[in-house]
Amino acid sequence: MTNSSKHLYVWAIAIQVASKKENFDCILVPSEIVELAIKKQGKVVKVRTAFLLGDFDKLSIKQLQKLALNNGITIARKKNYFIRLLNTLEMDVNLGSLKGSQLKSLITKHKIGALRSKEELVKLLKRKLNTDG
Repeated sequence: MTNSSKHLYVWAIAIQVASKKENFDCILVPSEIVELAIKKQGKVVKVRTAFLLGDFDKLSIKQLQKLALNNGITIARKKNYFIRLLNTLEMDVNLGSLKGSQLKSLITKHKIGALRSKEELVKLLKRKLNTDG
């Protein structure tokens, strides 16, 4: 048993003892809590390592979204981005003068999602990593 897993095991026992003092039922046994904590710790390490190495392709979209939010990057697309995308699709329309509902109908027509794609998040995170580090 490694040092960190011993620490997690002690923590799990402490939770179990505290739950009995408060008259709560403990659903998980300490060893199950330790396993969950180690899994969680592994996921955190994976995300942190991917960020530091700039290797985002192995991460899921949810992990990328959380990482983006933690680094000040919004996961929702903004109006100017929608206009930039629509300019290539609707060349004959003056998109700058469109009102919200008109813009929304064009976005729906072309099936453009409100949230950034995995590729966009990777690009923005890599840019953030290059400017910060």
